[in-house]
Amino acid sequence: MLRLRSTRLPRALLAAAAGGVLLPVPMLLSSAHAAGPVTVKVPLSQASWYWRGQPGAIGSTGIAPPAAVPDPAVPAGDLAVSGPEAPAAAGLPAGPLAETYLLFDVTAIPVGSTITSFVISLPVDAKGVTADPEGAAMIACSAKTGWSGGGQAAAYGGKPSDSCDVHSPKLKATQSGYTVDIADLAQRWVKPNALNLGVAITDNPANNLTPYQVVFGPASSLIGLAASVTYVPPPAGGGSAPNAGGVAPAPPVNAAPSPQTLPGIAVAPAPTGLPAQVAQPPAPTVAPAAPAVAMSMRSADPSSPPLGFWIALVLVVLLLGTTTVVLADPRVSVSLNPDRGVAKALRSRLTLMHR
Repeated sequence: MLRLRSTRLPRALLAAAAGGVLLPVPMLLSSAHAAGPVTVKVPLSQASWYWRGQPGAIGSTGIAPPAAVPDPAVPAGDLAVSGPEAPAAAGLPAGPLAETYLLFDVTAIPVGSTITSFVISLPVDAKGVTADPEGAAMIACSAKTGWSGGGQAAAYGGKPSDSCDVHSPKLKATQSGYTVDIADLAQRWVKPNALNLGVAITDNPANNLTPYQVVFGPASSLIGLAASVTYVPPPAGGGSAPNAGGVAPAPPVNAAPSPQTLPGIAVAPAPTGLPAQVAQPPAPTVAPAAPAVAMSMRSADPSSPPLGFWIALVLVVLLLGTTTVVLADPRVSVSLNPDRGVAKALRSRLTLMHR
């Protein structure tokens, strides 16, 4: 027995058939299959780490030492995080012993997108001194101020401030290093006119007892580091321009370019100080059109005689008048037939006239 398998048509096709509209096949396919999430790789654009052991300004002079002091436990070009939290001392703020900052280039993600995943995978350098990695209580926080990258540990006094709380995502250990998903944090970077100040990989502020250190690297792996990002593009017309990534957003596509954006072309500035009537002439007024007058042809009264009747009447009157004149003229001779009644009557009339 042959069985027919029923097929459910897309709602767009059923609606088109019910309305009597035949849609093109590509349009039906695009409506049936909406755009889904997009996964991209965003590269690391700069990185730096700050170390409490790095000397800052010399005394009260405000002058920094001529060269940074390398940390023997961290190879050049590597990054480090270490704890526990230390109290503020010698002009340094309270915080961990070492803290790492990362900045990713998110210009490939359209503004207004919804980031569902932003995974950073950091390798661990076997040549660095990593102590008690199991006890590492590292979290990812938002950087609140700008900073610059460097190949050596920077002075802790120049560390940017960051925003950490109980909701900050925690780093998880893997076979080759650590990973963390900062989707909620990165969502702020793709808002309109937002600044991307990067992310801080630091010690959990709640860790006041457990000492540890983790060294990320080697430098060759960090140079090619990229985060894996999954996002849902914004709706059409909802702001799909690329993210400025901390740079002032570009003008919209339909905006008129300013004179500075046209190289080699001198554009005369627009005159200023003109009256409003000159700068913006009023729109010409158009006299309203005269209302249309409805005209109708009046039909002839059905009770009046037609034109042919009047013509025949005029002809009859003319004929009768001519006959009367002719008969009354005595000069006109009429041959009378005595045998006819009319001639006899005329003869009698003439006799009476001569008496």
